[in-house]
Amino acid sequence: MKVIMLKDVRSVGQKNDIKNVADGYAMNYLLPHRLAEAATPQKIRELEQRKSSQQEEALKEEESLNTTLAQLRGKKISIVARATEKGGLFKSITPADIARAIREEYSLEIPEAAIHLSEAIKTAGEHPLELVNKSQKVGAVLIVSRA
Repeated sequence: MKVIMLKDVRSVGQKNDIKNVADGYAMNYLLPHRLAEAATPQKIRELEQRKSSQQEEALKEEESLNTTLAQLRGKKISIVARATEKGGLFKSITPADIARAIREEYSLEIPEAAIHLSEAIKTAGEHPLELVNKSQKVGAVLIVSRA
Protein backbone atom coordinates (compact mmCIF):
# COMPACT_ATOMS: atom_id res chain seq x y z
CA MET A 1 0.00 0.00 0.00
CA LYS A 2 1.31 3.46 -0.89
CA VAL A 3 1.30 5.97 1.95
CA ILE A 4 2.44 9.54 2.49
CA MET A 5 4.42 9.85 5.71
CA LEU A 6 3.06 12.53 8.04
CA LYS A 7 5.85 12.09 10.59
CA ASP A 8 9.32 10.54 10.64
CA VAL A 9 9.21 6.81 11.35
CA ARG A 10 12.47 4.98 11.92
CA SER A 11 13.30 2.42 9.21
CA VAL A 12 10.19 3.37 7.20
CA GLY A 13 10.53 6.95 5.98
CA GLN A 14 10.60 10.62 6.77
CA LYS A 15 7.89 13.23 6.73
CA ASN A 16 6.44 13.92 3.24
CA ASP A 17 7.98 10.76 1.73
CA ILE A 18 5.81 8.52 -0.41
CA LYS A 19 6.48 4.93 0.64
CA ASN A 20 5.19 1.51 -0.30
CA VAL A 21 4.55 -0.50 2.88
CA ALA A 22 2.74 -3.71 3.76
CA ASP A 23 -1.04 -3.35 3.87
CA GLY A 24 -1.34 -4.71 7.41
CA TYR A 25 1.40 -2.40 8.72
CA ALA A 26 -0.31 0.61 7.15
CA MET A 27 -3.83 -0.32 8.27
CA ASN A 28 -2.95 -1.46 11.79
CA TYR A 29 -0.17 0.91 12.80
CA LEU A 30 0.65 3.86 10.50
CA LEU A 31 -2.87 5.06 9.71
CA PRO A 32 -4.44 4.69 13.20
CA HIS A 33 -1.48 6.45 14.84
CA ARG A 34 -1.65 9.21 12.21
CA LEU A 35 1.94 8.60 11.15
CA ALA A 36 0.87 8.28 7.50
CA GLU A 37 -2.08 8.70 5.20
CA ALA A 38 -3.16 6.79 2.11
CA ALA A 39 -1.45 8.10 -1.04
CA THR A 40 -4.39 8.95 -3.28
CA PRO A 41 -3.72 10.88 -6.51
CA GLN A 42 -5.27 14.01 -4.97
CA LYS A 43 -3.08 13.76 -1.83
CA ILE A 44 0.02 13.27 -3.99
CA ARG A 45 -0.82 16.43 -6.00
CA GLU A 46 -1.31 18.38 -2.76
CA LEU A 47 2.04 17.12 -1.48
CA GLU A 48 3.80 18.20 -4.68
CA GLN A 49 2.18 21.65 -4.47
CA ARG A 50 3.27 21.99 -0.84
CA LYS A 51 6.84 20.98 -1.71
CA SER A 52 7.04 23.46 -4.61
CA SER A 53 5.67 26.31 -2.47
CA GLN A 54 8.19 25.45 0.27
CA GLN A 55 11.01 25.56 -2.29
CA GLU A 56 9.84 28.96 -3.56
CA GLU A 57 9.64 30.23 0.01
CA ALA A 58 13.17 28.98 0.72
CA LEU A 59 14.49 30.75 -2.39
CA LYS A 60 12.85 34.02 -1.33
CA GLU A 61 14.34 33.72 2.15
CA GLU A 62 17.79 33.01 0.71
CA GLU A 63 17.57 36.05 -1.58
CA SER A 64 16.52 38.32 1.28
CA LEU A 65 19.34 36.95 3.43
CA ASN A 66 21.81 37.59 0.59
CA THR A 67 20.75 41.25 0.37
CA THR A 68 20.97 41.59 4.16
CA LEU A 69 24.45 40.06 4.18
CA ALA A 70 25.54 42.38 1.38
CA GLN A 71 24.52 45.36 3.53
CA LEU A 72 26.79 44.10 6.34
CA ARG A 73 29.87 43.60 4.15
CA GLY A 74 32.89 45.19 5.86
CA LYS A 75 30.84 46.67 8.73
CA LYS A 76 31.89 46.68 12.36
CA ILE A 77 29.60 45.35 15.05
CA SER A 78 30.11 46.49 18.62
CA ILE A 79 29.20 44.58 21.75
CA VAL A 80 29.81 45.81 25.27
CA ALA A 81 30.47 43.01 27.76
CA ARG A 82 31.77 42.64 31.31
CA ALA A 83 35.46 41.78 31.35
CA THR A 84 38.37 41.37 33.73
CA GLU A 85 41.23 43.86 33.98
CA LYS A 86 43.27 41.67 31.62
CA GLY A 87 40.51 41.68 28.98
CA GLY A 88 39.01 38.22 29.53
CA LEU A 89 35.24 38.12 29.33
CA PHE A 90 33.11 36.73 32.13
CA LYS A 91 30.78 35.18 29.53
CA SER A 92 31.74 34.24 25.99
CA ILE A 93 29.97 35.97 23.09
CA THR A 94 27.51 33.67 21.28
CA PRO A 95 25.92 33.92 17.82
CA ALA A 96 22.67 34.93 19.58
CA ASP A 97 24.48 37.91 21.14
CA ILE A 98 25.90 38.88 17.74
CA ALA A 99 22.49 38.59 16.04
CA ARG A 100 20.99 40.80 18.76
CA ALA A 101 23.77 43.39 18.29
CA ILE A 102 23.22 43.45 14.51
CA ARG A 103 19.47 43.89 15.06
CA GLU A 104 20.03 46.79 17.47
CA GLU A 105 22.84 48.50 15.56
CA TYR A 106 21.75 48.08 11.92
CA SER A 107 18.05 47.05 12.22
CA LEU A 108 18.74 43.90 10.18
CA GLU A 109 17.58 40.37 10.99
CA ILE A 110 20.28 37.71 10.69
CA PRO A 111 19.56 34.10 11.72
CA GLU A 112 21.99 32.64 14.24
CA ALA A 113 22.78 29.80 11.82
CA ALA A 114 24.32 32.32 9.41
CA ILE A 115 26.89 33.49 11.98
CA HIS A 116 30.07 31.41 11.98
CA LEU A 117 32.79 32.02 14.53
CA SER A 118 36.30 30.66 13.92
CA GLU A 119 36.73 30.27 17.67
CA ALA A 120 34.83 31.14 20.82
CA ILE A 121 35.01 34.84 21.68
CA LYS A 122 36.28 35.07 25.25
CA THR A 123 38.39 38.25 25.15
CA ALA A 124 37.80 41.92 24.48
CA GLY A 125 39.11 43.37 21.22
CA GLU A 126 38.49 42.93 17.50
CA HIS A 127 37.51 39.51 16.22
CA PRO A 128 36.92 38.46 12.59
CA LEU A 129 33.39 37.33 11.95
CA GLU A 130 32.01 35.37 9.02
CA LEU A 131 28.37 35.62 7.97
CA VAL A 132 27.51 32.72 5.69
CA ASN A 133 24.60 31.85 3.45
CA LYS A 134 24.44 28.84 1.11
CA SER A 135 25.67 30.88 -1.85
CA GLN A 136 27.49 33.80 -0.24
CA LYS A 137 30.12 34.51 2.41
CA VAL A 138 30.54 37.95 3.92
CA GLY A 139 33.24 39.10 6.30
CA ALA A 140 32.66 41.54 9.12
CA VAL A 141 34.55 42.62 12.25
CA LEU A 142 33.19 42.19 15.75
CA ILE A 143 34.45 44.65 18.36
CA VAL A 144 34.02 43.52 21.94
CA SER A 145 34.67 46.29 24.44
CA ARG A 146 34.71 46.18 28.23
CA ALA A 147 31.78 47.42 30.22
